[in-house]
Amino acid sequence: MTIRQAKIQDAKKLSYLIQKNAEHVEENLYTPIQRATWSAQNKPKTLKEQLKKRKVFCAFEHNKLVGTIALEGNLVCGMYVSYSKRGQGIGQKLLKHLENYAKRKGLTELILTASPNGYGFYLKNGYKPYGKMTQEFDGIKYPEIKMKKN
Repeated sequence: MTIRQAKIQDAKKLSYLIQKNAEHVEENLYTPIQRATWSAQNKPKTLKEQLKKRKVFCAFEHNKLVGTIALEGNLVCGMYVSYSKRGQGIGQKLLKHLENYAKRKGLTELILTASPNGYGFYLKNGYKPYGKMTQEFDGIKYPEIKMKKN
């Protein structure tokens, strides 16, 4: 597996990865309208704009995108691992890669909001909860847990 910074031309692959994950987020207890709205927020055009303001990393196996993670300021965001590749350590490698990058940039604290499904993963990787919040896209709400790591 290789990890590299995302390029503008990766936006379509990133969108596909996120769209496929959205099909499998029943464990978050998201409704069909929540899944559809989330997918709509992650089209290639939107992701190209995000690539301009975030540091996005991509994990590839045999030239196939299998995961991604992003950093905007000190906010960890946009972490997705191909649903068929979960449990193989890809998420941990991406998170460690991002944390090492943040450390080199002088960041002393990382924050994130975890979905119900991601909460255990981040907890296992040293992130501590410090509150709850609700994200909203196009009037659709998503419960999240605020977490941080020094």
